[in-house]
Amino acid sequence: MQSSSYSLKTPSTVQFKTTFFKFVSLVFHPLFVPTMVFAFFVYLSPSLFFGITEKTYSWWLIVLAYSTITFPLLTVFLLWRLKFIDSMQMHGTKERYGPLISSMLFYFWVFWLFHKQFNAPLLIQSFLFGVFLTSVCVFMATIFFKISMHSAAWGGVICIAMLSAFQHIDYAVFALVVVIGIAGLVGSARLFLQAHTPKQLYSGYIVGFLAQGLAYFVLSLLLK
Repeated sequence: MQSSSYSLKTPSTVQFKTTFFKFVSLVFHPLFVPTMVFAFFVYLSPSLFFGITEKTYSWWLIVLAYSTITFPLLTVFLLWRLKFIDSMQMHGTKERYGPLISSMLFYFWVFWLFHKQFNAPLLIQSFLFGVFLTSVCVFMATIFFKISMHSAAWGGVICIAMLSAFQHIDYAVFALVVVIGIAGLVGSARLFLQAHTPKQLYSGYIVGFLAQGLAYFVLSLLLK
């Protein structure tokens, strides 16, 4: 009876885990990461925007969200509808080329906007430049092997959280702990769903972390 009861529970447990990890993969999708990070700075660490009005940096958040979510999502949708890719989830490696190239253009435009026109704080500029560099590195890696875009995005967030903690940004240490937990949860989700191998996952973490670190180092030198 016990083995029979266990066998009845197993499918529902697997289904629950699958649904849960799909939800995790969607909520913490790379598409939403730039907006999430910027929203953290706006609502929990407004001191970063010292000398800038609340109305201004709140407007920046809207611009960032629209540019980094709507445009890439629309591009992927059009590529799917025009049959250039089989699905919006982009399971195949070659299916990622078009969306990644378009994302690189969008991310660079957003960085340039915040760099030249908005003259945003260094940490914001370096983060956006790091997002652009991450997309470039992921694209280059994709030519040779499949790499996790989810882990690349959250590897970058870990780096920016560490940089924020070093600069004593409000709630940065707390954010770092939370981000590490989210990065681990996202990685577990991708592994459970068999979307990536451990190698692809760890490669993403490393690429995202190093890209953000490089972005901060380069801009720190250029903006001195």
